[in-house]
Formats: sequence, C-alpha cells, structure tokens
Amino acid sequence: MTINIDDAPPVSTVVQAKARVFDLIGPAIRRQLWLMVLDAHGQQLPLMIPLDGIPLRPEPGSVRPFAVRINEILARDAPGGSLIVTLERPGSAARTAPDQAWAVELTESFGKLMRITGLFVAHDDGVAVLTP
Repeated sequence: MTINIDDAPPVSTVVQAKARVFDLIGPAIRRQLWLMVLDAHGQQLPLMIPLDGIPLRPEPGSVRPFAVRINEILARDAPGGSLIVTLERPGSAARTAPDQAWAVELTESFGKLMRITGLFVAHDDGVAVLTP
C-alpha cells in the first residue's frame, strides 16, 4: 500500500517507522538503501532517498561521507529531526552476515551524527528491524 506523505500521521516509534517502511517500500525487489527524513515532530518530509548499486557488504567508513551530507540536509530542512534507514535486499527474513555489517556501518555513520528513528531490512516477505 502506498500512502500520501502529506496526509500521513507522524512517526515517533520504531513500530510506526516499520509500518511506514512497509507502506512505502514493501517487500524487497532489488538491493538498495533507502533514507526517509522526519522533522522534529515526526512528520516525513517529501524526500525519499534511494541508493542503488550498493555492495553486498559495506567497507568500514564508506557511508560516513554520505551521512555527513544527509546531516547537512537534516540540519537545514528538518532541524531536530531524524532518519528512517532501510536496507532493501531480496532474500529471506533470516538475518545475514552482510545485514549485520550494514547495521554496524549505518549505525556508526548515521547514528553518530543524527537520531535514527528506525533501522530496517526489507526482505522478500516484508520488513524487519535491523540492529547492530
């Protein structure tokens, strides 16, 4: 199901963030990373950032320069806001070693600069919380 972001309720919990990811991204189609920007009140900005062509496993520190740029956007357009970060990858819901590597890299890169409202993996059957 796709939702209209302008009419969508705010997102302030992991459960709400997971539902938003399911509504907007749904089950996995291809390997990519998605970023959703929330303002300080949990309202999603009309900006979804897909990054395709990502490797199976990130190189340590490889996401940091991108996180710095996203932090600048957040500071400018949604001060006090946060991110919802989703790794989309085809496959089962079972957590993999590459999933774990992405969880660590994303948490290290984004989490040190801004608040992450939710970190998820979109797989063949839906969406799951991804923790480092």
